[in-house]
Amino acid sequence: MTKLKRIAVTSEKGGVGKSTLALNLAGALAEQGKTVLVDEDERIQSCLQWAELAPLPFEVVAPAQVEPALLKGVKYLVVDSEGRPEVEDLLNLAKEFELVLIPCGVSRLEISSTLKLWKRLRAEGTLENVRVVITKSAPVGRMGQEARDALREAGVAVLETVVRRYAAHERAAENGGLVRDVRDPKADDAWQDILGVASEVSQ
Repeated sequence: MTKLKRIAVTSEKGGVGKSTLALNLAGALAEQGKTVLVDEDERIQSCLQWAELAPLPFEVVAPAQVEPALLKGVKYLVVDSEGRPEVEDLLNLAKEFELVLIPCGVSRLEISSTLKLWKRLRAEGTLENVRVVITKSAPVGRMGQEARDALREAGVAVLETVVRRYAAHERAAENGGLVRDVRDPKADDAWQDILGVASEVSQ
């Protein structure tokens, strides 16, 4: 019997690539086993819209469609959560899911905001299942790695993989589908970042 691993992708800030990460992560995990993506971000529903534009190797559903029959044989359930959740909602995600991913950009303000959020969450509950992932880092230079290391030094659990900002992600969002499938010279590089995240979260 397949053991289901539930992964929530959430963020209290917009513009950090939450839905982009959720969709592509589901695609990478689908290479390891049957995967379903639930689009809970009812305000935008990016993932549901993208799924209508291009075929995907996994099913994208609304929360109302999640039922036992849908999850039969599923190895990974990825949830693109509602944007900007309250701290209490984040703590509930940490209790309910095997893993919660919080994307964080590389600017000083984004790092500071993530650190403040982490401290608030840690003061009110357990963070064993919560990980930050650095996103939208410049492809050249070490800003992403420096942001990752700065958060780690402050006691934040951060994935090793840095998701770099490539135009291929924007093209994938425009056309629907995964970043690996767009015609772009950097699509492979962008996909390797996603595979790196998938490798870490599937362990």
